[in-house]
Amino acid sequence: MLSQAQEVFVLKATADKMKDAIVAKLANQAADYYGDAFKQCQYKENLPKEVLPVLAAKHCMMQATAELHQSALANQKKKFGEEIARLQVMHTFTICFMPFYKDPNV
Repeated sequence: MLSQAQEVFVLKATADKMKDAIVAKLANQAADYYGDAFKQCQYKENLPKEVLPVLAAKHCMMQATAELHQSALANQKKKFGEEIARLQVMHTFTICFMPFYKDPNV
């Protein structure tokens, strides 16, 4: 799956401490791929029930990662209002995917 491959690039870029702009772009692209996968799998009847919640959670997680790195960029440019706004959006995405990981069936 293309979204999983993109996620690996995000993890590798994060581990290698690449620039925040690069990690944010990679995470945004991964989030887009997970969103597309979610839309395509929504109407498939023969998929396991765990697929859709995982795709939704991964989409939110990648969006949160992108916002985190965008907030770091805003901090570097001394745009503190933008940084706070991005961190608030990141918090919203984090709240979005946390219920998926509390469910032991997922």
